[in-house]
Amino acid sequence: MASPPDDDVPLDEALAAARPTEAPGLLLAKSSVAAQLFGAAAPGFGRFRVLERLGGGGMGVVYSAYDPQLDRGVALKTVHVPRQSQELALREAKALAKLSHPNVVSVFDVGIEQGHVYIVMELVRGKTLRAWVSDQPALAVVDAYRQAALALAAAHDGGLVHRDFKPDNAIVGVDGRVRVVDFGLAIESEVAGGVAGTPMYMAPEQAAGAPATPAADQYSFGVSLAEALPEPRPAWIEAILARARAEEPAKRFPSMHEVVRALGRDPARRRRLVAAGVAVALVGATVVSFAIGRSASSPVEPCGGGAEEIASAWAPEAQHAQLARIAALSSYGRDLAAQLEGRLATHREQWIANLRGACLAHRRGEQSDALLDRRIACLDRGRAALAAVGELTRTATVDTLPELAQAASELPVPDACADVAALVDDVEPPMPAIAPQVAGLRRELARARIQIAAGHFAEARAIGDGAAAAARILRYEPVVAEAQLVSGHALVQLGDQTGAITTLGDATTRGLANGLDAIGIEAWARRAYIEGTSDAGTSALAGVELIDALASRSRSAFAHALLANNIGTVQLARSDPSAARKAFEEALRYARTVQGPGAVELVNVRTNMALVVDDPAERDRLFADARAELARLLGPDHPETLLAEWNRAMKTMTSVHEARAYLTSVCTRDLLHPSLGPRTAVCWVELAELGQAEGDLGAARTAIERAIVLGAATNDETPETSGYALLWRGDAAGAIRVFERGLVAMPEERGELWFRTYTRAKLQLGLARALITVPDPVEARSVITAALDAFTRIAREQHAAAIDRKLAAAQQLNDSLTSRARATSTGTTTP
Repeated sequence: MASPPDDDVPLDEALAAARPTEAPGLLLAKSSVAAQLFGAAAPGFGRFRVLERLGGGGMGVVYSAYDPQLDRGVALKTVHVPRQSQELALREAKALAKLSHPNVVSVFDVGIEQGHVYIVMELVRGKTLRAWVSDQPALAVVDAYRQAALALAAAHDGGLVHRDFKPDNAIVGVDGRVRVVDFGLAIESEVAGGVAGTPMYMAPEQAAGAPATPAADQYSFGVSLAEALPEPRPAWIEAILARARAEEPAKRFPSMHEVVRALGRDPARRRRLVAAGVAVALVGATVVSFAIGRSASSPVEPCGGGAEEIASAWAPEAQHAQLARIAALSSYGRDLAAQLEGRLATHREQWIANLRGACLAHRRGEQSDALLDRRIACLDRGRAALAAVGELTRTATVDTLPELAQAASELPVPDACADVAALVDDVEPPMPAIAPQVAGLRRELARARIQIAAGHFAEARAIGDGAAAAARILRYEPVVAEAQLVSGHALVQLGDQTGAITTLGDATTRGLANGLDAIGIEAWARRAYIEGTSDAGTSALAGVELIDALASRSRSAFAHALLANNIGTVQLARSDPSAARKAFEEALRYARTVQGPGAVELVNVRTNMALVVDDPAERDRLFADARAELARLLGPDHPETLLAEWNRAMKTMTSVHEARAYLTSVCTRDLLHPSLGPRTAVCWVELAELGQAEGDLGAARTAIERAIVLGAATNDETPETSGYALLWRGDAAGAIRVFERGLVAMPEERGELWFRTYTRAKLQLGLARALITVPDPVEARSVITAALDAFTRIAREQHAAAIDRKLAAAQQLNDSLTSRARATSTGTTTP
């Protein structure tokens, strides 16, 4: 916008002069005024609604915006480019949209609005690389720039050149991941007849007017990294910087891939490992393969150094500080911190022991170089997962503590890296020329699985899509299949049924074609579930015999358990409980053997099994078993554990007294998690109902008032809640009005789901209880009869204790009305 006017300038002249200095800003200003004066749509470009200006520079302005079609926040950049060059700029932006990489900001859409080019991108919250490095140690700075180098390498592989790389064009997100922005968009200046780039970061040939090339990007990268690392710098870093900043392009590294590899060769780390008896080939800061050798005079214990290696993922000091921080967030945070401390200590000990065990087995000649490489690669992926959990811990809030617990439960078990048979069965490793890139992609996918466990599905999908694209460029199909499985799993959770079915189908085909049975089976199972539980799922189980045969020979207990569980779920959806039970029984046999990744997800096998057993005692045992397993994996007060307890009370506890005592604990501990809101309110409504059933109206009133408060806090107060609150306060007339309004808003529908019928029946029960208090409760009889009929129908189909309890309450009220009517007709009174 223009500068504020001087005090001496007349107001009308000042207003006339007050116009945005940026052309797109004028368009948005007009739209904003129209919205204020005439109620027009919020200002924006295309369907995207602009929210606020985030920043700008010589090549454009960036706004935060909202995409109403996909219900997500985005970043929207307007590009300054002459009209005659707009099509060229659009082609450049569309090329960028095809580039998918974890370290490149994603482009979602491009277009032209009233002569202005705009680009819609992923909205990343964080700091620019320039701001972020100010308080970081040198190794962290190198790692961040290595991520940026990976982004440049991916762009160059896709035929794109950045033309203006600098610390301001890379963002370190709150998740710790670096994203490079504005790829290729410096062409705006070129097509306008100028020289693209920022002078202090520009390669000499670029400054002289020659077209920008990948070598020019490398020069800009070298200048930026040198600026971020103050002198004196280690000699190995200085050598990298000197070569990257060579005056002649031919004297620089052959590609950004070589820069990535060079940045991974930290001699200090190499010396530590060699001193421990392990010589390593490094990519990034990660061990890829080991070769054993040690002089007889070395005083260091052979095959040591594991503590330093695992600390590189999450330093003990940082771990202690971050656990102390979450312990201070809440009482649940305190318990979670103690739980994580023990789990992480065990994980660390196992990881170190397995690294040493791999080294010693090779040293003794018991295992080959190739097997050693596989064991180290397995541990390396586990270390990447640990780093991801560390980042989630660093950014955890009161509301995200449960997500952190679930993420930690998915840490790979280091002992699995000693399973020689499983490692030998794995796919053949990539060719040495691409092994470093493949190792990096598999680390990213390990991080993506942690993100899925934490509920960060969009983040996981972005990582999966980026890894798949990079693996296609490398022509390494096994990682493409693995990445598609990750993306497909995320899409299932995001509710994108069509995208999930397509992506998981591709993962199945590619996985099985490349000998990755576990990946192919898991992808098939996830696809079958989402397709088989939809209206169009008639072919969901096509080919099940073949997949089942593959599962029977697979060493993956998780894949086998998931497959059997999802087959059972589809069969249950097809109203075949007998076949479903057989599948769930098979799933349960394998699920009980799974530790680490997938164990939490497979707890569902127990609750699914409970749905198809006839024996109430066995059903209760299965729910209790599910609760115990979740308490072990996530902690006794985790929301998933509490949900399992709620389900047990609602499904198997027919005794009002037993259910009330059990739910009192559940509802109280639900309050540890403010984000549960509506779920906690429902718990207190049920507790109030149980109190009323036992004749404890004081406790019932207290519970319903708690539910009212919780419902109001989340705008989730229901007619049932407010109706009972009025009734138990003594306002029967007010309760009648509330229950009747609720029933009017929920008319009976043909073919409606049972839960809608159940909700209406509960309102009818409440209305009947209110009507029975008036002098002439004639209407109560017809209302309770309708409720009784509905509860009876539902109880026959659902086999749930809570429904049985409601049925008993409706029957008791109906009997009371019958007794009263009989007494009235005979002239007697009832007690």
